[in-house]
Amino acid sequence: MLHQDQVVTSIKPKWLAVGAVVVLLGLIVRTAWVTEDAYITLRTVDNWVHGFGLRWNTDERVQGYTHPLWMFVLSAVYYVTREAFATALLAGILTTTAATLMLVKLSRSAGHAVAAVVLCILCRSFIEFSTSGLENPLTHLLIGLFVWQYAVREAGLRTLCLIAALLTLNRTDALLVALPALVHATFEDLFDRGVKRTAIDLAIGLSPLLAWELFSLFYYGFLVPNTAYAKLNTGLPRNELLRQGATYLINGLSWDPHAMIATAVGVAVAFMQARKREVFLAIGVIFYLAYVVWIGGDFMLGRFLTLPFFMAVCLLAIAPLPLEDPGRAMVVVLPFFILYWHHNATERYAAGDMGYNGIADERSFYRDTAGLMMFSRTRNLPAHQWVAVGREAKAKNEQGRVFDNVGFFGFYAGPTLHIIDQLALTEPLLARLPATFSASWRVGHYSRTLPVGFVDTTKSLTGECLMEDKNLCAYYQKLRLVIAGPLWSWERFKTIAGFQLGSYQYLIDRQRYRYPKLVRDTLTSVSAVVPEGAPWNAPGARVVTDDGIEIQIGRVSHAAKISLSVDGNDTYEVEFRKGTSSLDTVALPSLDIGFMHTRTFDVPKDVRSEGFDNITVRPVIGDGLYSVGYVRLLAK
Repeated sequence: MLHQDQVVTSIKPKWLAVGAVVVLLGLIVRTAWVTEDAYITLRTVDNWVHGFGLRWNTDERVQGYTHPLWMFVLSAVYYVTREAFATALLAGILTTTAATLMLVKLSRSAGHAVAAVVLCILCRSFIEFSTSGLENPLTHLLIGLFVWQYAVREAGLRTLCLIAALLTLNRTDALLVALPALVHATFEDLFDRGVKRTAIDLAIGLSPLLAWELFSLFYYGFLVPNTAYAKLNTGLPRNELLRQGATYLINGLSWDPHAMIATAVGVAVAFMQARKREVFLAIGVIFYLAYVVWIGGDFMLGRFLTLPFFMAVCLLAIAPLPLEDPGRAMVVVLPFFILYWHHNATERYAAGDMGYNGIADERSFYRDTAGLMMFSRTRNLPAHQWVAVGREAKAKNEQGRVFDNVGFFGFYAGPTLHIIDQLALTEPLLARLPATFSASWRVGHYSRTLPVGFVDTTKSLTGECLMEDKNLCAYYQKLRLVIAGPLWSWERFKTIAGFQLGSYQYLIDRQRYRYPKLVRDTLTSVSAVVPEGAPWNAPGARVVTDDGIEIQIGRVSHAAKISLSVDGNDTYEVEFRKGTSSLDTVALPSLDIGFMHTRTFDVPKDVRSEGFDNITVRPVIGDGLYSVGYVRLLAK
């Protein structure tokens, strides 16, 4: 009879790795879900499969998805299933299976594979975004393939460029994680094979990406998706985005410490081993995390953590660590098990809770209405209220609707309904307007101000522009030529070139749409004294919204100081302008006092030298109750 220890040691290491993969896939199926955002892409997929083209609204050529390669994968599955929910889950599970097998394949030994897969099992972000309907699973697969070819097989530049091109097609910013390695491979090829051969390899390897960009420019009229304009053309100051990006990483450390710690360990091990190729991959991880902070992170907890995490796990899987024995490998990952137990025992998150930062646990929010385990004989999925609203609009044969959160609603409303997406992800004109200012903005949800007459313009059968803003009318007509005009029109090609060169930007009054509720007044009107210590809404005080108040001075001033009375429990900023040009901004932090208080501060030296003719006082952080008592310019 075999003793227990003999049974354990008789199990081949490779079967332990297979068992770990099976456990991982079981957890993924158990937690499988689809997010509302995935249905934005699925509406385009449905339109394409039914012959309407790669479009969100069937009357416009607009790229409302960020991941062309993933969109093609979803399209292939949807063509067979003709069912959106099943398509999203099936594509995610199959692609994650391939990514996990790739992780096992590139691992240095069976012990390395066990450790790597167990780290994935313990990572909440990886588990949850292995489905969701978003592009994460395909990103993981392509990262694993890139690491295998670059660091294990040391493949040629052409192969690496091909994988990098596919990675970029799957999500443009994912290229950052492979970029340092790609640059290194390019220089190696340049020195070994010369300029001509290197250029040929680059051209051939990157050809899928180049082909897509040419198609995108021809068909959509732009090189980047509409979502890029919607999320990057916001008007938000960089310091606020950086602060939000740092908040995203801090929240990630709290919500899923395994992802952050494993990422840090993988990068640290790569640098300590000082193996050149692994170091370049680790630098890519740092580049990507810096980019996440730069753009302000995301509104989904964990979504942007899975890419650097999986790269870091790949680095651990190929590192020359003493993990050949699976038993030793399990001892190495034991601290992660302890962390997993402690985290689950102490941390609790409410479904969809956003706290103070607009970052939510999306799976918890959609679990009951779009989680696989919620399926039953009498209940179809997704069962969200926005699905019902979409079906109702379809049943009523509605032709137009303004809506935000357009995923579920848009898909189930059908192809004939023209939807104006107020968050601008799929709406081309609104995406090119700045986001409506809000002191409590939420990353990824940048609402736009609807221009007066825009809804009527979209319903016009004659194509006439009915907007009050005639300059914006001229801009919109050029945009319509690009997205709805004849594909082969020479006038359209010239207009596309004009958009790439920014020739029409002067037609957009950014101040008008960024601050639609801006109060406009004169210096004379806001010079009356409001007593120190008066209530925030005392007689004479100008009550303002989030957009603030613009004060026209009536001349070019070179004042040295500003004396400003505002309520003391809010944070304000004072922007100095000359004509339409912004010169500088001064921040006035909250004093945590609940009454009117006068602040006197220096005008920035450059502003004083240039001269300014208007200032804008705007709340940044506060309680929603804002007012300005008076403004005075001081010579010294």
